[in-house]
Parts: sequence; structure tokens; C-alpha cells
Amino acid sequence: MEQELAPTAPKQPTLKRRTIFIKKKLQVRYMLLIILSVLCGLAIMTLELTATLNDLFDKYPVLVQPIYDQFLPIVSSFFYKIVIYLLFVVLISAILSHKMAGPVYRFEQTCKNIAKGDFSQRVHLRAGDQFTELQDEFNKMMDRVEAEIKKQSENKEVK
Repeated sequence: MEQELAPTAPKQPTLKRRTIFIKKKLQVRYMLLIILSVLCGLAIMTLELTATLNDLFDKYPVLVQPIYDQFLPIVSSFFYKIVIYLLFVVLISAILSHKMAGPVYRFEQTCKNIAKGDFSQRVHLRAGDQFTELQDEFNKMMDRVEAEIKKQSENKEVK
């Protein structure tokens, strides 16, 4: 008894990008926005802490004096921790920007191929990328466009 094989769906290409900076300008702007936001938060926190310590020192100089005596070692330790924290922020913002820039790059490449006349092109994003809803709508649109082109070419052949 022969078993009939069901047609298999075309396999989607596996997209593995090796470079982190796909669209450098977009990613650097996005990373700078995140880093500046974090730096603003740190600056506000530092100013608030300094103002609070100054108020405490003015009200209770004898009680706060031991803290002021240890202030330089605390500040230097705090500075090193902030540098490490900022390195993590840079790394995380690079990863997040890659999750956005990768799909933008993929859409651009697909649109270029469609503009050259290849209406069979579809956008295939990786799991975890942004814009997956846009990918689905874009691919539905291209299915419709391709069907309309096929329908029109069939109508021309009949005439």
C-alpha cells in the first residue's frame, strides 16, 4: 500500500544575523536615547541625594560628620558601579536596537526586491523581533497584490 505524501509547506528561511549594528544610524540614535534617559535619571538621583545630605548636614552636623568623612571612598565606589551599570545599559540598548533595526532592514530589502518586480517576496522575521504584526499585514497585502496580478494576466491571456 503506497502512502500518499502530503505537500509540505515551503520552509521559511532561518535568519541569523551575525552583526549587531545592521542600521548604524538608527541604532546609535536609539541607543543614545536610552543612555541619555538613564544618565538623566542618575543625575536627578545624584542631585537629590546631594541636596538631602546637605540638608541633613546643616540640621545635624555632629551626626552626619562621620558620613562626610567617608564620602570620598563611597563616591569612588559609587562611580565604578555607575560605569559598570552604564556598560550594561549600552549592551542592553544595543540588543534592543538590533531587535528593531533588523526588521527595518529586512523590510527595506524585501521592498527593494519587490520594486525590481519580484512580487513573490515576503518578509520573514525572527522570533523575538519587533514588527511581527506589520510583517503579517505586509505579507497579506503582498498575497493580495500577487493574486491580483495573476488574475489580470489570466484575463489578458483569455482576451
